[in-house]
Amino acid sequence: MLKLISYKEISTHSDLFFSQFQLRHREFIDRQSYEVKSIDGMEFDEYDSLAAHYLVFTQDGRTVLGCSRLTPIGLGCMLADHFPDLVEDKSIFTAPRVWEGTRFCIDRRLPAETRRVICQSLAVGYVEFGLAYGVDQIIGLMPTLILRSVFERAGLTLERLGSPRAIGAHARIQAAAIPIRPWQRDQADAATGLRNLLISDIRPFRDHVA
Repeated sequence: MLKLISYKEISTHSDLFFSQFQLRHREFIDRQSYEVKSIDGMEFDEYDSLAAHYLVFTQDGRTVLGCSRLTPIGLGCMLADHFPDLVEDKSIFTAPRVWEGTRFCIDRRLPAETRRVICQSLAVGYVEFGLAYGVDQIIGLMPTLILRSVFERAGLTLERLGSPRAIGAHARIQAAAIPIRPWQRDQADAATGLRNLLISDIRPFRDHVA
């Protein structure tokens, strides 16, 4: 089950809200040795603000098995602040209706088939969220392998924003954009069979202005 949560849901979905930070700690700090902030077994950074929205995948309604963060770039953009050299046309950083997807992670202890479903669900969630919020593009940086194996395999068309380069332990990191269009949802539906994953969560957010 894919859920969309923000600071507004802390009182009703506190287990999910904090579980995602615990998952991030296990995946980024414990497993990959990222030198990032943590407290009480939870990983966080300056982009975990009141503007952030989180896609979380759960089976029991309490434990997060996969997650990603979405933030309007006008209120904080990791790509612009820390990795601008990965983007050739920097006008995208001031373009309207652009959000950034970050902190994409899956619990690596899960079986491969479960991880595949979670990856596809998060990818579809990006598009469903974007269409509901009037987003034009979602940008981010990931290993090129993940861009292909997660997003393009889920049927999404990506636009590369620059050439890949080595960052840390990753030999090829690349910035890319997902154009948010109805045809992207149709392509993802055809590739994954997944649709309307966020329909029950998005309704309360339709008045949101990015």
